[in-house]
Amino acid sequence: MTRFDCDLVVLGSGFGGTLLATIARKLGYSVVLLERDRHPRFAIGESSTPLSNYKLAQLADHIGLDWLRPFARYGTWTATHPEITRGLKRGFSFFRHERSRPFAPRNDGSNALLVAASPNDLDSDTHWLRSEFDAHVVAKAVESGVPYLDECEAGQIRHDARGWELHGTRPDGEVRVHAKLLVDATGTGRVLADALAIPSVDPADLRVRSRAIYSHFTGVARWQDLLENECGPAATAAHPYRCDDAALHQIIDGGWMWILRFDNGITSVGFSLDPNVHPLRPDETADEEWRRLLAAYPSLARQFARAEPVRPFVRTGRLQRRFAQAAGPDWAMLPHTAGFLDAWLSPGIAQTLFAVNRLGRVLADERTDRGRERRFLEYDQTVRRELAWVDEITGTCFDCFDRFPVLATVAMVYFVAAIYCEERERTGEAGADAAFLLADHPEFREIADRIFRTARRVPVRDAAAFMGDVRKQISPYNLAGLCDPARYNMYPFVAGGFAPPGG
Repeated sequence: MTRFDCDLVVLGSGFGGTLLATIARKLGYSVVLLERDRHPRFAIGESSTPLSNYKLAQLADHIGLDWLRPFARYGTWTATHPEITRGLKRGFSFFRHERSRPFAPRNDGSNALLVAASPNDLDSDTHWLRSEFDAHVVAKAVESGVPYLDECEAGQIRHDARGWELHGTRPDGEVRVHAKLLVDATGTGRVLADALAIPSVDPADLRVRSRAIYSHFTGVARWQDLLENECGPAATAAHPYRCDDAALHQIIDGGWMWILRFDNGITSVGFSLDPNVHPLRPDETADEEWRRLLAAYPSLARQFARAEPVRPFVRTGRLQRRFAQAAGPDWAMLPHTAGFLDAWLSPGIAQTLFAVNRLGRVLADERTDRGRERRFLEYDQTVRRELAWVDEITGTCFDCFDRFPVLATVAMVYFVAAIYCEERERTGEAGADAAFLLADHPEFREIADRIFRTARRVPVRDAAAFMGDVRKQISPYNLAGLCDPARYNMYPFVAGGFAPPGG
């Protein structure tokens, strides 16, 4: 039998849980990191954003994790760790497809949107091949002295005034852990929720509705090449970056496809589908559904004509879930455990890093039970507020899939909030506990709420007027000149940083 008596036990060794365990160890806490699986393990591809890169760099600088900082930029990652696969992400690309019709770009930009997030390749964001990145972070945690047990199946968990008692099993025997604090970073594992009987939020109260089908592929054609071959070089002449070097969103009726390219020739691809529009057919395999969806959109079918999955398809039921509580006096869930909505607009990495930063500060600042209890309760409120806020943004975008010119304007609420937060992080104006995407900013939230309520009933013919009205409303926060009709939905990076509001 293996026994531990420690300050903190972390369940789940994705990058978030592992970084938190490493931080706690660096701060002098005794820590145990438990994982039910083994690394390297498959995880869906994810994308960083400038905001998540700021948080990653903060962790590296404030905690003294020098090995972590190169991962905050594509250029430094590639130079220092070429063996860890990543992909170049210059921004966000969106294209609206029509059933049974080849895609053809419109001169007015009414079926495409590109928003740059970096000035060049070296300073860009990255697509993370999670299987390799997570394994590297675990190796660094072990190197720092964190005890790590994989293939550990958590069994009985008891909680009382003395802390946490966890009984688990591994192939080599039983594991028992006593800890004062517990963090659940298991994602969909439900370990802590089941142990404490934490109720879920009623799914009917969540705005977003989607299910997914996805895999990793080789042989996915570049969208830019297809556009230029079929429509000529003018089809991409106005693009502010190579449209494939991005989180590529291919939007269809009642859903969207993500395409994230890694430098090793693998591409993470999946459909996120409204189950009301695309109900699951019990008599149809995942492979059959995939082929049927591609066949309905000729240009997507051509993009994937030579693509081959390198692993079996994963097909899910409805993705959306959220617990009614994310933390208590001596426990916490990371955001992906507390809830999940959709991969739309790549919020996952940033949300996780915001939470890891917060919990790291709690461990650094509060060495007494009473101090931690107050901060953990604040963390609970913040995480639940952020999840509800992302649900509003994502749900409103999904409501506009059938009206792309309106969707392009609604998405600006996300980009304005992200850029505003990025600038506050860059200048040091953001408070230590500032929330993700201005979730704690009542004035901006009030503006967004008005925009979202209006967007649900705006017809395409009124999209230009809607954009003009939104531009006025967001002007105090619009540091990058978004919602500019003269741009025709093509937004380059604003060189030299952003001026403060009114500056």
